[in-house]
Amino acid sequence: MLTFQHDGEAKAYESITTAAAIGFTSTYFMYPSTTPLPMKAALITVETADIRFTLDGTAPTTTATTAIGHLMTSGQNYVVRGWENIRNFKCINAVGSSGAVVKATYFY
Repeated sequence: MLTFQHDGEAKAYESITTAAAIGFTSTYFMYPSTTPLPMKAALITVETADIRFTLDGTAPTTTATTAIGHLMTSGQNYVVRGWENIRNFKCINAVGSSGAVVKATYFY
């Protein structure tokens, strides 16, 4: 028997500039409707320059020898799932002044 994980429906989008450690805009955590829906997942795509990201609320860093966070290169995408992971997601440029841009689509 096949089972599928359903991440909900895409209902919101934002572009994130990662000059400093930043997460998703908190107003997107719940989708406004007559019955507010919590975000189930977020698809992120790195548009320009590499980033580092964390899911536990720790601030990622750009320091080469002691960098904190997972490395994502330009063009890669990743789906963040789980309420706490979504709320704790943070990203930053992998290189101090690279001006990375992350596109995010939110599923409810």
